[in-house]
Amino acid sequence: MKYRADIDGLRALAVVPVVLYHVGVPGFGGGFVGVDIFFVISGYLICGMIDADIRDGSFSLGNFYQRRILRILPALFVMLLVTSVLAYVYCLPVELVDFSKSLASAVGSVANVYFAQTAGYFDGPAETMPLLHTWSLGVEEQFYFIAPLLMLLVYRLVPRRAKLLFAVVAVLSLAAAIAMTTRNLTFAFYLAPFRAWELALGAMLAVGFVPVPESSFWKNCCGIAGLLLLFGVILLGSATVPLLVMTSLASVGAALVIASSESGPSMAGRLLSLPSLVAIGLISYSWYLWHWPLIVFQRTDMLFGLEQTGSVKLTLITLSVGIAYLSWKLIELPFRSLARRTSRAVIFGAASASMASVFVLCGLVFVLKGAPSRFPGRVVQIGAYLNYDSSAEFRTGRCFLLTHRQQFDAETCLKVDPARPNYLLVGDSHAAHLWFGLAAALPDVNVMQATASLCRPAVLPGSRHDTSTCRRLMERVFNDFLVNNKVDKVLLAASWKDEDLPILSTTLAILKSRGVDVTVLGPIVEYDTALPRLLVDEILLDNPSHARARRRPGIRERDLAMSRLVTAQGATYLSVYDAMCRDDRCDEFAEADVPMQFDAGHLTAKGAAELGRRLAVAFGKKLARANDI
Repeated sequence: MKYRADIDGLRALAVVPVVLYHVGVPGFGGGFVGVDIFFVISGYLICGMIDADIRDGSFSLGNFYQRRILRILPALFVMLLVTSVLAYVYCLPVELVDFSKSLASAVGSVANVYFAQTAGYFDGPAETMPLLHTWSLGVEEQFYFIAPLLMLLVYRLVPRRAKLLFAVVAVLSLAAAIAMTTRNLTFAFYLAPFRAWELALGAMLAVGFVPVPESSFWKNCCGIAGLLLLFGVILLGSATVPLLVMTSLASVGAALVIASSESGPSMAGRLLSLPSLVAIGLISYSWYLWHWPLIVFQRTDMLFGLEQTGSVKLTLITLSVGIAYLSWKLIELPFRSLARRTSRAVIFGAASASMASVFVLCGLVFVLKGAPSRFPGRVVQIGAYLNYDSSAEFRTGRCFLLTHRQQFDAETCLKVDPARPNYLLVGDSHAAHLWFGLAAALPDVNVMQATASLCRPAVLPGSRHDTSTCRRLMERVFNDFLVNNKVDKVLLAASWKDEDLPILSTTLAILKSRGVDVTVLGPIVEYDTALPRLLVDEILLDNPSHARARRRPGIRERDLAMSRLVTAQGATYLSVYDAMCRDDRCDEFAEADVPMQFDAGHLTAKGAAELGRRLAVAFGKKLARANDI
């Protein structure tokens, strides 16, 4: 295929929004779709080259994989080496083991599979995972492995229908993505089968399956429409918009831009061919590799402070561009030239040896259990809560549904006790983490539980977090169980956000009309990263107010607003925030070196027991006051 400068310009239009979105620059809420633009470009370039070589009889699998190795691995391995050194210095034993797993997955081209399996609800936030961005490389590398083999097979068996291959792949993949989005959004995001349609879209352009405009008028219309789509989704989109809407708009926009200059440059193509955009496109791969680890380690206080000021963001962007340029100039370009003067055996041997070395080092980290001797014993003890298993206290898989595959155990979770008062706890994981403490602190009460991940306790649908699992559970609780069973009190708890208050108000009004006695438990104090990590940093940095400074803003204000709303509806309100915090100081330890919370907001067993004890006192006061009336 002939070189097209506009493709490098399009790469710039892909990488810049991704970096700005990750750094946190306002106005780029849809910047993450830059990855989708890269997928379309890869499908177009790779399948176009394979198609041309197969048709003229010059295609070689060995040559293809050799070029891919020299294009991807050298820059990737240098980034992985530097990131690994930083991880060894900073990461706690639990974190280093997790990092090693992600490192092995990245080297093995299955990072997307690893993160799809481990990016669970209670896992650390994205900004604690230095190699999270390698998921997209996993998708592309799997595509590089499968695409040439599939094309060789189809071109040999049905050469006249070969172009249909990518249309079939696109249709099947898109249909699978639509189905998976409603069942497991994490899988739909990370796994290659549900992203293959984007790569196939680019491939359909490359092999001529999709007609391209020929006249200047239609080329310009096509290019302008594509740019408008891309700028619209990047600047106006957000993570709250359904995933497939965002990826579809970005992919179609990228395909229109590429198609507009397929038979000669369009206005959009000439714009994207500007030297400044082409220069950014040339370093886009290295920039993508380096920007995310820099962001992660900056947010962990390893690089020029924690404050997310404009100057810090500008420094991050500038530093990442500088490193990307050096990576492109000193690593990418020299290694690409090796293909012409180095034997294939040497290249494959060096790649295999490098990969094997990484796997051995990762195995050593597992054997040493994250090398805990690097830190003081107390730090290791507190840090171990980053790997906390909450399934027993939450009753996960029975009374708390974490995935759509789990079935609610009504016999256990909604069993009415005729000999005791019956309370029903309803909500999401922030309701589930209260059950253990409330059940222990209220032994004379039968505390039932109906909870599911991201499930706001609402009679009517309306929350953007609603899932089919949540809706089924809420229908069962509010329109079946509470209709046919008498309970003494319904407890509503959730990770409340401001947008939930209208829905809560409607729910309270409906339950009041049905004569249901409701108590609402307010939001708990939350942090911008896992509390055990912050507590460890307090020790290492000798900064006792570190965790306090990292509390998420607005929770106290939301707590007060909810108190006014709930009492106005005639229901009872209990402030979880007040139970944990006094004079703007919140309890961070349940006892000794046991954190109250094991992640950014969910309670440990000791934390739940302590909070349950405090809430039980409040329950007693509220009940006494009601009896007096």
